[in-house]
Amino acid sequence: MPIVLGLTVGSAIYGAYYYVSQQNAEQKALAAAPPDSFMAKPSAEECVIARAALTALHAAGSDTAWRVAADAQTMTLAVDTRVVNPADVIGYSDDEADDLRGKLAADWRGCPGMAAFVSGLGWSAMGGDEAIPAMALGRPAMNKTGDEARLYEAFSAPNPDTGVLFLARGPWLATLHRGADGAWRVVSTADLKHIRR
Repeated sequence: MPIVLGLTVGSAIYGAYYYVSQQNAEQKALAAAPPDSFMAKPSAEECVIARAALTALHAAGSDTAWRVAADAQTMTLAVDTRVVNPADVIGYSDDEADDLRGKLAADWRGCPGMAAFVSGLGWSAMGGDEAIPAMALGRPAMNKTGDEARLYEAFSAPNPDTGVLFLARGPWLATLHRGADGAWRVVSTADLKHIRR
């Protein structure tokens, strides 16, 4: 009996170790994955704005609250930017709409250091195959003076019955201002209102 018990406990420990090591290896491989070469690459300024918006969400505890509400152990940043037609929503100024028009979907992995940044938030690596809660961002719409940007944000979570991601929170527009120190900060968020046709 002690031998059987020892084998059972030993097998359970080995199984847990194997599972964790496989998960860690998968996360490292995803973090090192290059951006999709067929997608646009975000500009350096867009990368800074995205990090500022995600930092604000994390500092407010919103990411944790939404992940817990979705009954999930982890979440991630959606790899591809959401394409927003400014003619279909209310909230963009004319120059921001002009800036956003024609911007193609981009891959956030094209931002240097974004994988490490996402990991630093305690999130899973971008680009995995599993359906886990994800924060989705559009490409920032900049004003002409370059000191204000509006950013589409939405949070998706898997449907408990089907596992398919659905819109769980949002979408909304975050407004960011560039301070005198050059840092971008979120100053407000507003629910995204669609134009009714």
